[in-house]
Amino acid sequence: MPLMYLGLPLTLRRPDRVMFQALIDKVQRKLSGWKSSLLSRAGRLVLCQSVLSTIPVYFMSVFKLPAWVIKAIDRIRRNFLWGSSNGTGRAMHLLSWDKVCLPKALGGFGLQDLRLQNLSLLLKWWWRLYHHENSLWGKLALNFFGKMDANTPPLAWNKTGSFFWKDLMLIRLLFQISTFSVIHSGLNSLFWYSNWGASFLFFFNSLDKPPLRRNISLKAARLEHFSVLTAPLTFQQHLSLLEAQQLSLTSQKDRLLWKWTTHGNFTTASAYKHLVSAGKTDTPFFFLWKIKVPPSLKLFLLLLARGRLLTQEQLLKRNLVCPQGCVLCNDNCCETALHLFFNCPYSDSIWRSLGFQVSGMPPEASLQEKFLAVFSPACSQQRRMSLISTTFWAIWLERNNRTFRQQARPIGAVQQWIINESTIFMKCC
Repeated sequence: MPLMYLGLPLTLRRPDRVMFQALIDKVQRKLSGWKSSLLSRAGRLVLCQSVLSTIPVYFMSVFKLPAWVIKAIDRIRRNFLWGSSNGTGRAMHLLSWDKVCLPKALGGFGLQDLRLQNLSLLLKWWWRLYHHENSLWGKLALNFFGKMDANTPPLAWNKTGSFFWKDLMLIRLLFQISTFSVIHSGLNSLFWYSNWGASFLFFFNSLDKPPLRRNISLKAARLEHFSVLTAPLTFQQHLSLLEAQQLSLTSQKDRLLWKWTTHGNFTTASAYKHLVSAGKTDTPFFFLWKIKVPPSLKLFLLLLARGRLLTQEQLLKRNLVCPQGCVLCNDNCCETALHLFFNCPYSDSIWRSLGFQVSGMPPEASLQEKFLAVFSPACSQQRRMSLISTTFWAIWLERNNRTFRQQARPIGAVQQWIINESTIFMKCC
């Protein structure tokens, strides 16, 4: 001890820094055969999702990763995503990492948040205690932490134990608020801890001196007419007690169901989805992922909608370049995404040649408002949405060609290129 067994450290104590460093090195070694400069941003995103983010999953299903380990792995993923060749060099990050790890429906790139994924994987151990109590893990936990009381739910078991058990106790409250009990006998549900219809769990945690009989079952509390309650109750708690008093108890065992699935069974995906989307609302950019264009173009549109393209305005904020004016219309104003795609006379000519009107939008409208206004009439027309997306991309490419290669194309050539490319996208994407 310690030693590696089935790919995981077998140890009596919490894994030390050397064991966790081996996991970080394993992620780092994956980059040795990859050339980020030869990959598009969408290609690097796929590798981050399918390779770099999946390597720690097996480890996270057993151990709670320290914050420094997650930070180190995120640094490798972040640098590779934004163009660093080995995951350690400096790269220009266009979007904050917390937004990158948001689901696509919330305006992110859909990359996994390792901390929340770690919690979701560990919640499965709690679920197994309730639904697989005859398994080796269930019997082991019952012998060591359950005080040989098979009728007492695991939430009331001993808090002391191994480092693994202590890590599980840290997420106990998260499991409690994610489950609810279907009462049959009332013996397998605790009055204070189990979520059987009342909010006594939070009432219990708010008490200065918790009652001594904290492990009393719902059936026992009902037989005593809920005399364990001494503090004033809310109206909702009174209703819950009235419903509990009217329940017809049977000999059948109580059932514990998972809140975040329709079938009531636990899944890691549903736990992660709830954690990552808690307190957040959907963004209006989710439709971008459904447009028939290449993935690289979808990421470009998302960065454009968030105002994160490297225009002269953004470069100036990073102290990388001085304002040089718009290269499309030779205006001396600072080049912003709003001017480049909507207010520039050259861009307006391209939009008009394709049958779109963007110059008539209110001048005080923001970049996001104008961006959504262009797409809103075409949300049900894939052909039109593909044409709009390709137009944004063509304007950006023309700007880059004039800036870095001193190459310019007439409006007619750009218009024909847009029509041809969007037609190919509709057939192939």
